[in-house]
Amino acid sequence: MSSVVWRRPTGGPALAPRTVIHIDDALPAERTEGSPASAITLQPLTGADCDLTVLIFTFPPNYVGKVHWHPTDTVYVIRRGEFIVEGEGTFVEGDIRWVKAGTAYGPEAAGPEGCDVMLIGAGAFPLPTYDPAVDPPPRG
Repeated sequence: MSSVVWRRPTGGPALAPRTVIHIDDALPAERTEGSPASAITLQPLTGADCDLTVLIFTFPPNYVGKVHWHPTDTVYVIRRGEFIVEGEGTFVEGDIRWVKAGTAYGPEAAGPEGCDVMLIGAGAFPLPTYDPAVDPPPRG
């Protein structure tokens, strides 16, 4: 499996059940030592003991990512900008995207203004995504 390059931030608001979590107060995830720099910012919105993965990711303007997959069904809520997925189209603020667990897709890209997307994974999974060249996706 791909090595973990992100870790949950230390400090910040409590990401606990039955608490108000203000998205703007959530701290970004931290890169692990020795991992390559990334243009993406991730903000975990649930604690490690939650059965869901909920986070905000921010892509800078004109960012282009790699083909990858996730181990859980994943829903995306576009909060700002254009989120572009090769073979699927362009999603804009208010749009929702759903991907079945284990399905490789991409690359993902951001429009000229960048984009903010809320990701909701139907289970806990490590913060990095899975590279199909290293970790073959179950669904191809």
